[in-house]
Amino acid sequence: MLPPPLPLPLVLASTSRYRQAQLARIGIPFTCAAPDYDEAPVLGVAGEDLPLYHGIAKVEVVARTLAEPAWVLGADQGVVIGRGSTSALLGKPHTVERAVEQLLSLAGRPHLLRTGVALWRPGAPLTTRVVDVTLWMRPLSRAQAEAYVAADQPLDCAGSYRIESRGPWLFEKAVGDDPTAIEGLPLLAVTDLLWQALAESNWQVRG
Repeated sequence: MLPPPLPLPLVLASTSRYRQAQLARIGIPFTCAAPDYDEAPVLGVAGEDLPLYHGIAKVEVVARTLAEPAWVLGADQGVVIGRGSTSALLGKPHTVERAVEQLLSLAGRPHLLRTGVALWRPGAPLTTRVVDVTLWMRPLSRAQAEAYVAADQPLDCAGSYRIESRGPWLFEKAVGDDPTAIEGLPLLAVTDLLWQALAESNWQVRG
C-alpha cells in the first residue's frame, strides 16, 4: 500500500535522529521543528503519565510557532518505575555515569517502556495514543553495563539502551502491541492516528 497524501504538510515536533529515521520509513514527507520545551517532572503529574503529557506539550509548542497550516506530530518516551501517584520516569541519562546506573537499576527484571504520541490538526481535537512495551533485561555486572555504554553511547536514549544497535544483547524478551515503539516512535500508533485524521478529513482512497 502506498502512503496516502496528507491534505496539509506534516511537521515532526522533534529533531531526534531516531524519530526522523523511523518516520521516514512510512513514506510520508515531513519537516522537523525543535520544540522549545523542558522535559522535566511536572508537579501533580505521575511519572507514568509524563510521556503523554510531554508529547502533547511538544506538539502544542510547535503548533503555536507555525507560519503556515500543517499537521504536527510529537512523541515522548520514558521508562516507568512503579505505578500510580508514586511512579517515576527514567528519561535520557545524558552522561556515561547515569547511563550505567540506569542499566544496573533495570538489570535482571522487567520494566515498562511507555511512549506517548500526539497529533494536532488545525480546527480539530488533538488525538493521542499511549503505547507500552514490557522488556525483560538480562542480569548485568557493572563491567558489562560499562562496556555496553562505551560501545553504544546511549546517552540520549530513555533507559540507556538502543534496541536498533547492540541493545538486543541486553534483553531476554519484549512484549507489546507495537515493537517499533522501542526505537522511540511507535509507527503502528502513528499510522493509526494519520488514518483516523484522514477519515475525519473526508479523505477517500483513490484506486
